[in-house]
Amino acid sequence: MARLPRLEPVAPRVWVLRGGLFGSMNAYLIEDDDGVVVYDTGQKSMAPAIAAAAERLGGLKRVVLGHADTDHRGAAPALSALAPVVCHPDAVAEAEGKPGRTHWDLSRLPPVIRVLHRVLHRWVWDGGPVHISATLRAGDEIAGFRVIELPGHAPGMIGLWREADRVALVSDCFYLTTMWGRSTAAHVPHEAYNVDTDRARRTIAELAALEPRVAAPGHKGPLVGGGVRAELERAAAGTG
Repeated sequence: MARLPRLEPVAPRVWVLRGGLFGSMNAYLIEDDDGVVVYDTGQKSMAPAIAAAAERLGGLKRVVLGHADTDHRGAAPALSALAPVVCHPDAVAEAEGKPGRTHWDLSRLPPVIRVLHRVLHRWVWDGGPVHISATLRAGDEIAGFRVIELPGHAPGMIGLWREADRVALVSDCFYLTTMWGRSTAAHVPHEAYNVDTDRARRTIAELAALEPRVAAPGHKGPLVGGGVRAELERAAAGTG
């Protein structure tokens, strides 16, 4: 019998499934009344584990892309055979297009990282274009969360915010990993990866102002407890 995928609790009714070489890619599963909503999907090889975990929790009902970079839409094409995939209107072109990271400026990265990215995006991370069934905007409700917009890093990036217990699922709003997959303090994504780095910093500051008790990003983490706001403020200021 195949081993069941390992789920880690993040908050009530919220779980994280980790994948990738260093376990640094996160897919979040949210238990809803009639099934499971998945937020972000990591790399393409994570699709079977996500599907199996969702089935264990009641069945996959919807996939929400925080944004459409290849290491976030990666498993979405396979999962779209099981449930509709949705995202922000401004992320549709990237999600349905190729290669799903057209805003990146690889020339700003070290040569070794540049080559590594080209290999990983094509052969490891990306499952290819995915059909988007519907779109979400700020203020929409899904699985007990409210959609929030997180501009700066990628076109149409959105997070999910649950006011009741101050839980935020935020995709690549901030990073907790280096380019080599090592854990580090919260920081703004490298400028090579952003549409607008200054706006990305302001978005982290705006997230901090919500005073989340849990801030769960797309890689590593989450940040939890009473120090989350302070760490996010340091990240926004460039001192994280």
